[in-house]
Amino acid sequence: LSACTTCLGRFPHNTNICMSKTLWDKTIPAHCRKNERGRLVNPTGKELCSDWKTMAGCSSTSHNSKHECS
Repeated sequence: LSACTTCLGRFPHNTNICMSKTLWDKTIPAHCRKNERGRLVNPTGKELCSDWKTMAGCSSTSHNSKHECS
């Protein structure tokens, strides 16, 4: 299983809707969260690119500022 972008957990759960406020171990606060539209956002609320961490990567040159580790 791939790691969840919110909690970094590799256990079976729906990573598309994970709203955990902590990492998989339940002790460390998560860096990012999902916004009201279900998009991954950093602590300042900036939406992050969801293609960046895929095998194919992101080919867009218009939003490099959205490429940040969750």
